Parts: sequence; C-alpha cells; structure tokens
Amino acid sequence: MMLKEIQIKPVQPKDSHKLLDIGRQTFYDAFGPPHNTEENISSYLDEKFTLDNIAEELHNPKSKFYFAWINNQVAGYIKINSGNAQTEPVEGSALEIERIYVVKEHQGKKIGQLLFQKVLQIAKEKSIEFIWLGVWEKNLGAIKFYKRNGFKIFDTHQFMLGTDLQTDMMMKLVL
Repeated sequence: MMLKEIQIKPVQPKDSHKLLDIGRQTFYDAFGPPHNTEENISSYLDEKFTLDNIAEELHNPKSKFYFAWINNQVAGYIKINSGNAQTEPVEGSALEIERIYVVKEHQGKKIGQLLFQKVLQIAKEKSIEFIWLGVWEKNLGAIKFYKRNGFKIFDTHQFMLGTDLQTDMMMKLVL
C-alpha cells in the first residue's frame, strides 16, 4: 500500500451514517471483549454513538472530522476539538485529538500516522501551542504510538465505560 493511495478528506454532514458506522465498528474492535464486557461496551456505544450525537458533533464548528480513504473505502477517521468543544478545560491554545481510529483490516498501513500528520498540519496553521488527548491506560499500543510521536503523559482522568470506571492517561505534545 502506497501512502499516496490514502487520501485524508474532511467528513461532510451527509456522511453522518458512514461516520456512525465506522465509529461504532472501530470503538468496538478496540475496546470490546475481551478488553471489556459485552454489556459495558454495548451500553457505551448505545449512549454515545448515536446518529443524533454524531450529527450534533458534525455541526459543531469547534470539532472537525477527517476520513482516511483507500480505494473509495473509509479506512479510518479522526476527530479533533478546539475551544469549548474540548472534553476537558485546558489552559492555552490547544487542540484535542478526541478520536483516532483505523479499521482493523487497514491497521499497519500507516493510516494512523497520516491522520496524526493532518492534526499537526492544522495545529501549525492555527499556531496551536500544544496537542493533547486521553488514552486508556490499558491501550499500550496507542500509548506507544503517541510516545513515538513526541507525546508525554501529564495527568490522568476517569472515564466511565458502562458501569466500569477506567483511567485514561492524559498526553500532550508541545509544538
């Protein structure tokens, strides 16, 4: 797979069903059994990944989504937040990566890296001071990816997945 064959394009409101489908699929693949119970993952998906929520997120001017396309097929996506759309209040000029997911069959093709490069490009265009995110403490592959890209752990926060209280590592990349 040549990287030039992968295209990163903004998600449009008309793509809400496609975004919902890939969001639910990739979240389940990343955090479903055996990592979490079927009940907790289903409860979370049914609460957070709804068409109404996706449509609301797509219409928020402070949130942006991008799809990674391979051969007219969505292979991954990213959601970035600025200003009051960020999931935690932060000091300074910041950009949050709320979601970065790649479809299982396309993992290992550097799609996550290309999506991250898009965030870097946007951050530089907007003169952002730092990029931050939260990542589940047990998601060691993601933590390794972020560390490889210069992120450092600066805090933790709690995250409810169904009835399970989990800990996210808060990571930041100063630009």
